[in-house]
Order: sequence, then C-alpha cells, then structure tokens
Amino acid sequence: MIKGEDIPYMGEWAELRKNFLLEEKPEDYDELEEGKLLIEYLIGYEDRYSELFDTMVENQMEVEGVNEKMKVENPLKWVGLVNNIRSQVREVLTAEICR
Repeated sequence: MIKGEDIPYMGEWAELRKNFLLEEKPEDYDELEEGKLLIEYLIGYEDRYSELFDTMVENQMEVEGVNEKMKVENPLKWVGLVNNIRSQVREVLTAEICR
C-alpha cells in the first residue's frame, strides 16, 4: 500500500496539506500518524481553510462590487468575476498550505 492511501478524503484543503506533508515533510507526516493525530490535524486544516476561503471570496466580491444586482443584470459577467475571485483566493491559500 502506498503511504497516505489509507487516509480518507476529507476535502480539498486537507488533501493539499496531506500531499504536501507526504512530499515535503514526510517526518512530520510520520510523527502525526504515529501519534494518531493525523486525521484530527487534517480535519482542522479542512475546517479552517474552508471557512477562510469562503470569507476571503465574500470579502473580495464586496471589494470588486460583485453583487446580487450584477448577478441579475449580467449573469455571465458575474459568473466570470466570481470564478476569477475564487481562483485567486484558492491560489493564495494553496501557497499558504504548501509551505
């Protein structure tokens, strides 16, 4: 069995952190796993970063004026802007998780 395969998928952010630990900090991964703390650790990452992602997206939408009025008046533009904001936030948080 490949290391890490026995850990269930817990979400995007937990998966990113798990893969980072496996690839870049295997000794930290082993320590968490041996202490039976890995699942709890990854759940914490998933919870924290899911909430942070939502908050950052909402804040950036407000800053850029992406609102319900725009959604009604120009839904294609609204979708494009929301997707761009989500991608930017995802990029920032991914860089943070993987360090």
